[in-house]
Amino acid sequence: MKTIFAQVEPGKVTLQEKELPAPGQGQLLLEAQYSTMSPGTENGLMGEHIVPLPTSIGYSMAAKVIEIGPGVTDFAVGDNVVTTGEHAQYLLMDEYNCTPAPKGIDMEQAAFFNLGHTGMYALRRSNLQLGEPVIVMGQGFVGAITAQCAKCAGALPIIVTDLDEGRLDMAREMGVDFAINPAKEPDRLTEVVNSLNRGGCPVIFEATGSRQPLEQAFDLVSERGRVVMISQVHGETMPNYDDNLMQKGASLIGTYVNSKPFALKRADLVIKGTWPPVMDSRLYRYTGTDVWTCDEDIRVFLELIHYGKLNIKPLITHRFNYTEIPAAYEQVWNLDPTLVGGVIQW
Repeated sequence: MKTIFAQVEPGKVTLQEKELPAPGQGQLLLEAQYSTMSPGTENGLMGEHIVPLPTSIGYSMAAKVIEIGPGVTDFAVGDNVVTTGEHAQYLLMDEYNCTPAPKGIDMEQAAFFNLGHTGMYALRRSNLQLGEPVIVMGQGFVGAITAQCAKCAGALPIIVTDLDEGRLDMAREMGVDFAINPAKEPDRLTEVVNSLNRGGCPVIFEATGSRQPLEQAFDLVSERGRVVMISQVHGETMPNYDDNLMQKGASLIGTYVNSKPFALKRADLVIKGTWPPVMDSRLYRYTGTDVWTCDEDIRVFLELIHYGKLNIKPLITHRFNYTEIPAAYEQVWNLDPTLVGGVIQW
């Protein structure tokens, strides 16, 4: 079977064609429905800052299973799934790298699972408590999702900042309590934090990718509060943290999403009519809530959409047919600020 896929070279993306074999042991053959763009990560990929080029691009796909390989036990033909697959018309994926999508879910929204569970991991790492105020600095897609997940978790109030008024308007539409542009109101964030009468804000998420907001977060965080780094800045010195972070007993927390297991499978001893117990021949999904893997957080993200608790439609700013992928990635390369949520229709 031939498939069209997106290939990245320095500064540009082109459409190519390649041959796919039949699915092998434990593999699924998928037909793409929607895939999504991650402007920050993929701009770095296009600049050859992540892996050598050329390579494929894309890592957030919603698709349908059209064929299963030998040994596949958890999926059937016709199932809807999400996976960290490349932008491609058809693709082969290991079944362990696929997460089932609830029946009837909006698959366009489901395709944003990868950015979605990145925000969820930041929320998990923050140990947010019901009723705690939250600041989210930066309202790109991950920052916006983090604010919405904090809303689902009971944060009060939710305060967001961004330099782009369009992104702040989306945040207001999605129900945040304060949406502040620091360039237009440089003192407003401090005023809102002071009005909380808590000596600072207990949880601050930094999702701008810039150093100055991180320094401001250190100043605004409360005693024993948590500053959570979602974004990463390269090539800059670390800000001072002795007086404004360490002496408060506050924590700086990293949230690189691949610092946790993608999935866990459990092996169990069973009694099969004789003694002693023997190891079951099959591994089963581990669902204990003491460990939230990527796969489990993806399932939660999809259920939030499925049950109507999370609507990310306002964040979808661009929709492209797959034939428009080269032009779409020109916007990524040029850092178009209007591109928040970009989805590719297959």
